Amino acid sequence: MKLTPEQEQEIAERYLAKQAKEAKKKDAEKANYEKRKERFVISTFNRLNKLSAQMYALKNRLFEEAAELIDSKNELYKVKSARRSDTFTSIDGNISIKLGNRMNEGWSDEAEIGIQKVKQYLESLSKDEETSMLVSTVMGLLAKDNKGTLKASKVLELKRIASKNRNPLFLEGIELISNSYRPKPSCDFIEVRYKDARGVERSLPLSMAAMDIKEEPKEDAK
Repeated sequence: MKLTPEQEQEIAERYLAKQAKEAKKKDAEKANYEKRKERFVISTFNRLNKLSAQMYALKNRLFEEAAELIDSKNELYKVKSARRSDTFTSIDGNISIKLGNRMNEGWSDEAEIGIQKVKQYLESLSKDEETSMLVSTVMGLLAKDNKGTLKASKVLELKRIASKNRNPLFLEGIELISNSYRPKPSCDFIEVRYKDARGVERSLPLSMAAMDIKEEPKEDAK
């Protein structure tokens, strides 16, 4: 059935009115979402900002209290502290708290000069089974980690090998590497471990990233 012009106009007007109503509803929903989002962002920031300030203050206080204990321990046992961390454990052994600072490996440019001297020494060696093993060992110790950094512990092992070898070029290279060590402070940390009521050792999560949302609350230590 063919519609009259009046009927077509009425249908068009109803369609446009429906579209306008839906658009208005969607605009209202968007406005409501934006208001809820704004409340969430501001409220969350304020709560987390307060928590961050409390954690910062607590961390500083704990390190101050620990420093007093460390001084007492050093005095009591007549030792001079060169430690980068200290652990304090409850009498029953159920709770241990470790505080300290982490260091990132760092080296000056002279390290590369030392490495080249060591490689120069290795290239001068005759090719036999014994020297092949030495070359393999030394090159393994000179290998850098995935961040392109030498490991100080490996350099100590190189010094031990060089002291036995006594080759001047080898010794000079290792000395250059050793003297170029420039460790950089990374962060101060606190780690807490405890045994729950069942005697299971657990780590107390101290960052939100370490907390599983679905995880049940931790049981108190014994």
